[in-house]
Amino acid sequence: MVRWIAFILFFLFILPAFADKKKKTENIQELDEKTRLEFDYSFMEGVRSKITGDYQAAIGWFDNCLKILPSSSVAKYEIAGILTAGEDYNGALQLAREAVAGNPDNMWYKILLANILQKKAMIEEACNVYADIIAKYPNKEEFYLIEAELYISVEKWQKAIEVFDRFEQQNGITEPVSIEKIKLYTKLDDVKKASNELLKLIRKFPDKSEYLSLLAELYFYFPAIGIDNVSKGIFPAIGDYFNYNQDKKGLQILDRILKAEPDNGFVHFYLADYYRSKKELKEADRHTKEALVSDKIENGYKIQYILKLILNPDTTLTSDSQLDNYMNLLMQKYSDDLSVRALHSDFLKKDHKLAEARNELEYILSKDKNNYLIWEELLLMCNEMGDTTCMYRHGIEAIKYFPEQPLPYALSGIALMMQKQFAEALPLFEKGVELTDDKPELRSQFYSYLADCYYNLDSVERAFKMFDEVLKINPNDILVLNNYAYYLSVERRDLDKAEEMSYKTVKAEPNNATYLDTYAWILFEKGNYAEARIYIDNAMKSDEEKSDVVVEHCGDIYFMTGDVEGALKYWKKALEMGSESKTLKEKIEKKKYIAE
Repeated sequence: MVRWIAFILFFLFILPAFADKKKKTENIQELDEKTRLEFDYSFMEGVRSKITGDYQAAIGWFDNCLKILPSSSVAKYEIAGILTAGEDYNGALQLAREAVAGNPDNMWYKILLANILQKKAMIEEACNVYADIIAKYPNKEEFYLIEAELYISVEKWQKAIEVFDRFEQQNGITEPVSIEKIKLYTKLDDVKKASNELLKLIRKFPDKSEYLSLLAELYFYFPAIGIDNVSKGIFPAIGDYFNYNQDKKGLQILDRILKAEPDNGFVHFYLADYYRSKKELKEADRHTKEALVSDKIENGYKIQYILKLILNPDTTLTSDSQLDNYMNLLMQKYSDDLSVRALHSDFLKKDHKLAEARNELEYILSKDKNNYLIWEELLLMCNEMGDTTCMYRHGIEAIKYFPEQPLPYALSGIALMMQKQFAEALPLFEKGVELTDDKPELRSQFYSYLADCYYNLDSVERAFKMFDEVLKINPNDILVLNNYAYYLSVERRDLDKAEEMSYKTVKAEPNNATYLDTYAWILFEKGNYAEARIYIDNAMKSDEEKSDVVVEHCGDIYFMTGDVEGALKYWKKALEMGSESKTLKEKIEKKKYIAE
């Protein structure tokens, strides 16, 4: 269940980079055009690195932004966000404070600052930050809820209630806020005010039977002070069951509701939560199942409930096997519901049943081909499975329905490349270039794919032109720098340029065997055999699986440094690994290096 939580944390971490596109413009007018372009480039590279999970590189790019514009609040904010995700709260706090000071009107900066303060247990100050946010966005319910939750975390119940009172003064009565106030008054043993809050809800939402379950909550936690006032005139049918702070009486109320309405799913869910709180897990499990098969609750609510169980395993005490059982119940009764099938796919993927998960996504698309997110998930799953046929077939079909989305073109083309159908892949990547005119980071990816295709089609000049286009957009694209450098070395041309590019990759990732091999081979082609041997030895140490190409190169370099015995050893090993080298057997027979 950990991976569910990790996914959600990642999503929350990435989201702010896109949430306020205007923030990057602050202070930028101070710069001349050239410097501004340098700043913009560093910032976009930082965002790209963050999205791809290369947080160290992202910090480097944002640091560069600060070198260009030390007052940049957005660069400080981005670094603070990355440090927060890495639990470096001390380092993040000062940067977040500076970001807010530089742009006190930016909501996201303040939210990050409040989050860091919370992590450092500086709750009062975090609440003050949210109070400032609320002052600017008085209609945003979620900010009141967060501020209140902060006070609740340190058991300042009355403070939390005051937050909710401010919200109601501004926005009127709402269900989430009223429910939270009822819970808080229970903690303060103030049954009268809890009852009044419940009365407000009932008056405003008289048709919602689920509030009957909240009546029981008063019995679970309170001495009975003025309780009769709640029942009188509102629920006369169950008024006689009110008593003094007895779970038994509260349960009797709910039991009576279920006798009248056995498939009241809201009551079953309430009872499930109650029994979990008491660690009576058998009863909790029974009521959960009853709720899941109730036709009186929308399946969307049931899916939310299951997700709640997944996200809070420590408090809900729900095992993986129980979750699987709940999923199976939904599938048995609601297999025609596409939202249920989508959740089932996630469950199957969680259990590494990728083929079955894929089948679910294919079923959903057979019923509704206009759901792009499902197409995207399916294509990514095909890619994860390494099924190029699946990638190509579904990618081409997705293009019919979503011709302006670049991902289907990319994955369809990649599938053809993996099948060595480079000519067929070209038009897909060319279309991808057209679709990413305003997305330079994606555009560079398509240029890279085109370069690989052209090179494999012996169109070397066009390949190198494409690589140059990538590096115009992103001069530090490590993968492209490596591939470009290696292709130049194979062509035995522009070796100084190749060495310069390859050195960047080795510097960026000094333990990457592929990059070390490329650099070693360029040195070999330049005749720097002794230095080449140092880097190929490092590649051999770094490459756990050791590709046959690296091993053969190792033999070539050893030979040129005078170690014939070592060269033969590695050549023979490369042959055993299935190398397709045209000259390898001849090298072994003649005991000498022979260039291809």
